[in-house]
Amino acid sequence: MNAIRVPQCLIPILGALVFSSAAVSPSLVAQVPAVPEVAEQTADQAWSYLKDNTYDQRDQFMAGANRLSARLDDQIRALRAKRAGMTTDTKDWDFAMKDVEGSRSLLTSRITELKQTDTPETWLSARDNIGDAWKRSQDAVDKMHTTVTS
Repeated sequence: MNAIRVPQCLIPILGALVFSSAAVSPSLVAQVPAVPEVAEQTADQAWSYLKDNTYDQRDQFMAGANRLSARLDDQIRALRAKRAGMTTDTKDWDFAMKDVEGSRSLLTSRITELKQTDTPETWLSARDNIGDAWKRSQDAVDKMHTTVTS
């Protein structure tokens, strides 16, 4: 039987990885704030957990931006379900819903633009554009809830 030979200098490192309860340094874990589930957050809170992410935290930011996008999709599904049950004139509703859908398109395009950035400066600008698009989308959803009735 052929045994795999491991250099002696790697044995303590491998042992630490195998027997550690986490492969991430506790000091690194302490630096990442816990983010509540998206459903438990207000729109401002959801953005506030992301708005100060740096270029070095871009993977974390992208995951958060995708959660914002999914949250908006859920909001749109709920609005469409409400629309399906409406029996009154829907002209005002449909007009206001176009703003929600337009803001969804804007958020999607801003996330796509962020993925294409390759410098810290352009990334920060793209991050801020996502924040603006998120705020616009939530303003549009809020308008649907406050001014348009069934």
